[in-house]
Amino acid sequence: MIKSVLIPTDGSAYSNVALEYGVHLAERFGAKITGLHVVDDRDLEGPLLTDIAGSLGFTPYQNYLPKFRKILEDRGDLILEAFRRSCEERSIRAKVKRVSGTVPGAISEEAKKVDLVIIAQRGEHERWASGLLGSTTESVVRRSPRPVLVTPAAFRELGNVLVAYDGSFASNQALKTACELFTYADTMLKCVVVTGNEKKCEALTEEIETFVSAYQMDVQIECLEGEAAKEILLFAEKAGIDLIVMGAFGHSRIHDWILGGTTAYVIRNSPFPVLLNR
Repeated sequence: MIKSVLIPTDGSAYSNVALEYGVHLAERFGAKITGLHVVDDRDLEGPLLTDIAGSLGFTPYQNYLPKFRKILEDRGDLILEAFRRSCEERSIRAKVKRVSGTVPGAISEEAKKVDLVIIAQRGEHERWASGLLGSTTESVVRRSPRPVLVTPAAFRELGNVLVAYDGSFASNQALKTACELFTYADTMLKCVVVTGNEKKCEALTEEIETFVSAYQMDVQIECLEGEAAKEILLFAEKAGIDLIVMGAFGHSRIHDWILGGTTAYVIRNSPFPVLLNR
């Protein structure tokens, strides 16, 4: 059960959608919301501000660091105040917190205190994003000690839930999370297995049916062939899915780290929210 939710916010349109999902889950589960804004220390240490200071004749540069920090902190406070007001408009009293540090590290540290992290697929600089591995969202997914819900550009009610299952421990935990969260909700549970091996498909189908039966839930299972990440998203679109639940890593974490993997591809490209289980 979700009792507490952490929502990092940078004031962007994407993070506002993350807040909508947070409010939706808070209303459904009676959860408490904490809004978090991180003043990124790298913004104060990078070459950009050094160049700006030099071009404007700021000497020495260190004397102006407190002023730059104050500007970033004031901006963060304004973002958090807007976050708090948005929650109050829905009759939800939210806590807000501003911290300093590296963004993924600060979020992961605060995540230890909650049941779920909700983070936007992209942030305020998404128009310049390269799509390469290493974005803030992907870093949080890799480091967070709690499940992470990655939210897309637009909000949708959580009705049909899809679990991507490959037999790994991570996907088994994802199935467990989906069953525990949506047993009593008005949702339809579907599972997809992507494999070209018929025997493996039968074995994984039996695993899923056996596991779900303990929750007295109905489940629809589809076995597909092809590239896992693309097939998952294609099936989700055709089946009218509202939420994808999957493990943060599959059989090979090294494969995910080096090549991008199924998880990273889905995070970057999904038009649906993705709940990643740790």
